[in-house]
Amino acid sequence: MTPRKTVLVALAALLAVPAVVAAQATCNAEGYVFDKEGNALAGVKVDLVYKGHMPQKYHTKTDKTGRFVHVNVWEGPYDLVFSAEGIGEVTVSDFPIRQVYAPDKPPTFRIGLSAAPPKEEAEGKAPEGPSREDAAGALAADLDRGNAALGEGRLDDAIAAYEAVADQAPDLPQVHHNLGLAYRKKGDAEKAKASFRQAADLDPAFAEPHGALSVMLAGEGNRGEAVAEAEKAVELAPDNTQYLYNLAVLYKDTGRPAEAEASFLKLEEMEPDNVEIQFHLGTTLLGLGRMPEAIARLEAYVAKAPADAANVASAKQMIAALKK
Repeated sequence: MTPRKTVLVALAALLAVPAVVAAQATCNAEGYVFDKEGNALAGVKVDLVYKGHMPQKYHTKTDKTGRFVHVNVWEGPYDLVFSAEGIGEVTVSDFPIRQVYAPDKPPTFRIGLSAAPPKEEAEGKAPEGPSREDAAGALAADLDRGNAALGEGRLDDAIAAYEAVADQAPDLPQVHHNLGLAYRKKGDAEKAKASFRQAADLDPAFAEPHGALSVMLAGEGNRGEAVAEAEKAVELAPDNTQYLYNLAVLYKDTGRPAEAEASFLKLEEMEPDNVEIQFHLGTTLLGLGRMPEAIARLEAYVAKAPADAANVASAKQMIAALKK
């Protein structure tokens, strides 16, 4: 039987960042986890299970203040799953995560899972717990400043704020990932890669730093390591179509057409309306020597893609050449 315990969760979306898809906004999710006595719970695994337009799962965990944060999640309904030894698994269903502008404090939610509620609760008085300031203090303030600075493009300010948090909580993987994002935007590739690797080392279930590393390494021409990082990102987040797309393209570009085809076919099932997949399948099938199938895919691409799409002209040229 799952152990039952009262958990306090304060959750807020504090910072809007550019959307990953045109019709779907993104934000940051932040929260605190305490026991019923108001003590911060460190090391609690937090799964944010998105239930909107495309299923997705984000992973993070709490630091020593009980705080967790995940940058750049889709707005919408979530199941929040908290798990740790001694707590078991606690799920909050259909919780809305959305943009909140300039809050003084994140909203606080009390999840009563005790077999017998405390006397204060029975009388209608919520038990006292630490305030945001008591729980996080300068740590939370620095992280908030870092998130705001990163979203506004003030990269030096973001780096300073994140480094201040990392000095106080060096085992918080999300902070190192955010540092990597800031360093990457600033153009400091080595520090960005080091930060992403540290985030990945701290949390073996954290997909985002592997995804970021794969893109950076591919851009540097280090495609062997890029493939390994992309494979890890897909392993950890199999529903993330961007990670799968990046991996499929890397397979194609590194002379692994059979693996590229398998990846693009899986992606086609997940995103049947993404016409660019048809172009990539066509060129992949060319590498496998399957000309009729390649032509069919390229023709499907030309028929469905906008006339000004980047690969339309190339697809038409290939079709004409192949038909000769």
